[in-house]
Amino acid sequence: MSVSPPHNLSFEQYLPVFEMLRDQCSAAANWEQAEQTALSEMECMVAGFTKEYRNYQEHQKNREFNLKKATILHDDGAFENWYTGARTRIGIWPDYKEKLNLPPEAINDIDESTFQILRRSANPRTEGEKRKGLVLGYVQSGKTANFQALIAKAVDEGYRIIIVLAGMHNNLRKQTQTRLEHDLDLTTSSEKKTAWLNLTTPDEDMPQNRGMHTQLNNFSNVAIMVVKKNNRRLQNVQEFLERIDDEVLNHRPVLIIDDESDQATPNTLKGKEAVSTINGRIRDIWGAVKRGTYVAYTATPFANILIDPTDEEDLYPEDFVITLPKPEGYLGADKFFNTSPYYDSEESENEEPIQALSCPVPVEESTVLVPQGRDLSRYSPEITPTLEEAIYWFVLATAIREIRTGQRKHSSMLVHTSHRTEAHTLLKDVVDGFIQSLSLDFPAHEEKLQKVFNAHIGRAEALRQQEIIPSWKRLLPQVKKVIEKITVKVDNGYSDDRLIYPEDDPQTVIAIGGGTLSRGLTLEGLVVSFFLRSSNTYDTLLQMGRWFGFRTHYADLVRVWVGPGLLNDYRHLAIVERQIREEISSMNKEGKRPRELALKILTHPGRLDITNPSKMTEAQVVKAGLGGTRKQTVYLNRAAHAIEQSHRTVQSFISEALAEAETVHTDNQGNHLIQSIGNSLIVEFFRDFWVADRWMKAETLESWLKEHGSDAHWDVLLVSGKESSPGTFSYTDNLNVRTVSRTPLKSQSWDHSSVSFEVPDDAELINIRALMSAEDTTLDAKILHEQGLLDEEETQRFAALTRDDVEDVKFFRKGFAPRTGLVILYVIDKNSIPRKNSSSREPMNSSDHLIGVGLVFPQAENEDPHDYVAVKNTFQPTYKETSEDDETDLLLRDESDEEQE
Repeated sequence: MSVSPPHNLSFEQYLPVFEMLRDQCSAAANWEQAEQTALSEMECMVAGFTKEYRNYQEHQKNREFNLKKATILHDDGAFENWYTGARTRIGIWPDYKEKLNLPPEAINDIDESTFQILRRSANPRTEGEKRKGLVLGYVQSGKTANFQALIAKAVDEGYRIIIVLAGMHNNLRKQTQTRLEHDLDLTTSSEKKTAWLNLTTPDEDMPQNRGMHTQLNNFSNVAIMVVKKNNRRLQNVQEFLERIDDEVLNHRPVLIIDDESDQATPNTLKGKEAVSTINGRIRDIWGAVKRGTYVAYTATPFANILIDPTDEEDLYPEDFVITLPKPEGYLGADKFFNTSPYYDSEESENEEPIQALSCPVPVEESTVLVPQGRDLSRYSPEITPTLEEAIYWFVLATAIREIRTGQRKHSSMLVHTSHRTEAHTLLKDVVDGFIQSLSLDFPAHEEKLQKVFNAHIGRAEALRQQEIIPSWKRLLPQVKKVIEKITVKVDNGYSDDRLIYPEDDPQTVIAIGGGTLSRGLTLEGLVVSFFLRSSNTYDTLLQMGRWFGFRTHYADLVRVWVGPGLLNDYRHLAIVERQIREEISSMNKEGKRPRELALKILTHPGRLDITNPSKMTEAQVVKAGLGGTRKQTVYLNRAAHAIEQSHRTVQSFISEALAEAETVHTDNQGNHLIQSIGNSLIVEFFRDFWVADRWMKAETLESWLKEHGSDAHWDVLLVSGKESSPGTFSYTDNLNVRTVSRTPLKSQSWDHSSVSFEVPDDAELINIRALMSAEDTTLDAKILHEQGLLDEEETQRFAALTRDDVEDVKFFRKGFAPRTGLVILYVIDKNSIPRKNSSSREPMNSSDHLIGVGLVFPQAENEDPHDYVAVKNTFQPTYKETSEDDETDLLLRDESDEEQE
């Protein structure tokens, strides 16, 4: 007989009881039967529970998610919204959630992103269903915590075999195994209704003939294994699956987590019939799965993106692609490099950290510390001035952090000069000797230590927040304690004394190594990196950037010493990474599917390759066009005669534009919008006005317009500065503007060798890094909106626009006057001065105001001004630059120097 629930109990309070009953029933039945049996029992106790539960499921299915937290591409046609949300109180996920030592916001992000991943994974209750997806995180950003949460939720929902592919190195596999055992209680016996069958241990990878497959006959048992990407180990996994009775395996959903999925997994042989060893093994494992999901995790998806999407047997993420949110407090590429294509150099707070956090290593020191050639008999490393400074700062920063937190924690310094294992041992001996000297003869080092302290402690004030700066007198005793605790270790494929971070024994360690330190492995408390080893490939170089991550209480203390050219390489990679995420976001807004992803990856000709050439067998160089892109003059000629010429050119141009224009609009801030100018006048202006960017030159513009913009027209925007600006400029007698503030980079802080364009012999070249702000590219719409000249749809879209959001701006302009280009003119004040805390800029000190030009091209399909690599046959280039070097942009050098174990 049914009974009415007491008034003081709600549906939410009964839900854990139902889940417990369902778990009990699932041991003896499949999931659907278990759910129905549990519902029947609950209905007998609580009248109306079944209806409440179905309403709850429907609510969970329809719940909204914030695209700014996790951007998702998925195939709507194949998407079944089966997952209704994590269990409330009983299960692996609730237990794991309690153990997460993270702020509530971070836990919510993990909860939300794994909700989105799991609801797009295969339904464990649907026979024969299989899904493949890609999750894009950030280097050192907590991907492990995310996939552990996914495992927990998947097991709660009925997944019964968990396979974690943990990179190619023993130490990474061991680290992953240890974390899973601790965080998910894999080794703890309990009374729970799910029991872990742990097939691997920290000291044992997947062995042959593991005889635990029969224990999967009990649905409550969950097999889990952490496996290195090794041919023999993967074959053992395949054989384990094949030994399971077909009827049992049909009802034991499999979740494969491929951590660092861009390493070893992609096929390195050309053609659908040719399959590389590791790729073939993972395909075979996936082929043995009857129902389940393959989820590839990576922070460097270049190789994954270049998998052939038409090869159904390969591992292309055809069902979903998800970009994880950047966690709060994460020090990523955008903290080190400002990668925005728009940012206003005088309004940005983010351009300084790279100057504060990075320190160059001179070429002459690099040649001492990096082995030259294969013969190591002449390699004799020594403590160079910058290496000495880096070690001093490591000691100081560790001591400062301990004073701030009041406790000792793991603290690491990375020294990465070569992939050669013999070189690591030779360098260790030198560093050991220096640390011994520090300990035994401290007074001889004290003066230098204080000098380094004074030079570095104020460099990154913007990142310090409320953290204290101890006095030298307070710091000195702590420094001595730190020195006594330092150990120097070599971590590579041949070292016996590997990096270990015991939970109850904080380590202060200088780690010298190569490949094993550059992929996946977490260096706890990494505060200093001394990094000279380069790489020819995007993914390897980005993974080497172990300094990315969380640096609570010591973000301002992080330092990176890098060799010649590496800062520019990393800035380029940061831009590539941002563009990939932006394109995924843009495709999501346009409703495109993962099979249409085929992302273009910006090349770096003559300097870096995207990934190992063997992973690019399905790639081609594509040149698209200029449609919808934004360009700006960041290199300016400050010579007096050049400024005079630019004034005459823009004044003549505006006079002719006014004669041709249909209308002119002026807003209350003094910005002027001149509408409907023809192509020929725009081309003639750029013929007379000197610009460095080849994509803004008249010849390029004229060629592109003939092919793609014959029906285009242009608006001209004259930007007026703040009311407090002291300078003014007259384009005509009736059109005046106030000057804007922009300042040049100090000459020594930018790479003059990167200037590849033709510079006049008498030029006084300066680099302002950025001219435009994001808001400027929609200022035309703002002016028309204020004057009531937008139609109803445009008004609604503008009202919803976040004008300082790059993605929002790009999406808005695609629908706003798509066949109208925009020329934006700025008058830069001759007396512009940098912010007080700027260490990289200097006053303008010009003879007169300078002219800067921004350009927004009319829209065109499948176009971009750079060379990109994409999967073959996925892009049809529409604009081809005339060049005999088109085929040389993909000169790929094989650097297969990752240490294998």
